[in-house]
Amino acid sequence: MAFERFTRDARATVLSAREQARTLGHHDVEAEHLLLALAGRAEFQALGLDRDLLADALVAEEERSLASVGLAGAELEPSVAARAPRKLQFATSAKLSLQRAMKVAAARGDRRLTAGHVLLGVLAAERGRVPRALAIAEIDVAELRARV
Repeated sequence: MAFERFTRDARATVLSAREQARTLGHHDVEAEHLLLALAGRAEFQALGLDRDLLADALVAEEERSLASVGLAGAELEPSVAARAPRKLQFATSAKLSLQRAMKVAAARGDRRLTAGHVLLGVLAAERGRVPRALAIAEIDVAELRARV
C-alpha cells in the first residue's frame, strides 16, 4: 500500500483504527475499526456518523451472528488483556477498504488519499460486518456516500 499518498487525516484514521482494534482486544485491524475511527472524526459526525451508535450496532451485529450459529457472545469472550496482541496486522476487510479508497481517489483524479476516500472505501463493502452494522444503525449508506 502506498502510504506516502495518504494525507495526514487518512494516516491519522489508519492509526486510530489500529488503536480501536487494540482497545477492543482484537488481533487484527478490520474494516469495522476503520469505520469506528472515521466516526470519531468531527467532519463525519456532522454527516450523521455517530461512533457510539456504530459501536453498539457492531456489538448487536456480532451477537446476531453468534446467535445464528447457536452461540452466545459470553461463551467466546476471553479477557481483553489475554487477547490484545502487541503488533496488529491489517485483515482482509481493512485492506480491501483501503484498496477501494485508492480506486475512488484515482477515479476522481485525486493524487492523495483523504479520510473521505477511506470512508467511501469502507462504505463500498457489500457484505460483512460493516454493512450489517450500518443497517442495524439505520444509516442510509447511499445518502452518506453522496454527502462525502
